[in-house]
Amino acid sequence: METLHQWDTIYSADSVEWCPIAPHQNIFVCGTYQLAEHESQQDAYKRLGRLYLFKFNITEDLKLVQTIDMPAILDMKWCQRIVNGNILLAIANATGSIDIFKLDSDECSLSLLCSGSVAETNVETLALSLDWSEGRENPVCNPSIVVSNSKGCIALLKLDGTSLVLSEHWKAHDFEAWIAAFDYWNTCIVYSGGDDCKLKVNDTRVGSHIQSCTHDAGVTSLHTNVMREHVLASGSYDEQLRIWDTRSMKRAVNVIRLTGGVWRLKWDPHKWEHLLASCMHGGFCIVNTSDESPKIVAQYEEHKSLAYGSDWCHLKGEQRFIATCSFYDHKLCLSAIKNNCLD
Repeated sequence: METLHQWDTIYSADSVEWCPIAPHQNIFVCGTYQLAEHESQQDAYKRLGRLYLFKFNITEDLKLVQTIDMPAILDMKWCQRIVNGNILLAIANATGSIDIFKLDSDECSLSLLCSGSVAETNVETLALSLDWSEGRENPVCNPSIVVSNSKGCIALLKLDGTSLVLSEHWKAHDFEAWIAAFDYWNTCIVYSGGDDCKLKVNDTRVGSHIQSCTHDAGVTSLHTNVMREHVLASGSYDEQLRIWDTRSMKRAVNVIRLTGGVWRLKWDPHKWEHLLASCMHGGFCIVNTSDESPKIVAQYEEHKSLAYGSDWCHLKGEQRFIATCSFYDHKLCLSAIKNNCLD
């Protein structure tokens, strides 16, 4: 992979997301998390965050178009569909809130639409991850968002116009629930992964989990494949990527050891055959899952700190791009992928 741009995020960087909606697929956001100096980790309101909105043009420099200060950011996701005429970005933060921003297409700027909370009453709670129900081409006016939190709970919120309403909430894991994700083929099914080493399958119609799979360490990443039904990828602190057939989850269909703990996994938005993995101490890598046995086809080692955030650019064309970010060196990179890596 060839590095095209590097950028100092000042605060520690942990999340990056490209806009999936045309014609704005050349913009992306980077989120940061910073403890205020001399403050303990017990003070949620001293966890500082900053959101950066960038515009990318292959023939020009990377352009920063907006900066927004907010509580520390743990995760972000763009909605894959336009909702009531709006392009939406959801942000999970250290106060247990989910903030929904809308993109002003003309100004190329974000503004707050609404907020909702998944915080426990009188208990400090971090919103750790989120996912929209709109993964496939099934647009509705009121999409849902699933959220995992630091108390091991999962919450469902419904976007109702300009309000974010809590619809369901349950205890799913004994420790931190690091990740939650919808089954995009059946959004009544929610997957969750926790520090208790469990991947759970939750059916919101019956209000409880219906299946549980054990990993060798905490489960940190989950992503359903939009183009291939019944295919789920999971990542763990145990450094292994697992591919599951969701019809039979007694054991993974494929397992491959990556270069570090697998904090984030993203299916490529073009063929949905490759996974981009953020491997913490092991940098970033791309895994080809189209063959019988998955294999690493590219590695990116430009970052010298914890590799947390990564995403694919959705722009169509022969050239593919990714954005990556790392924590303690507060570094953001934008890179071009060699075409033969994705053959």
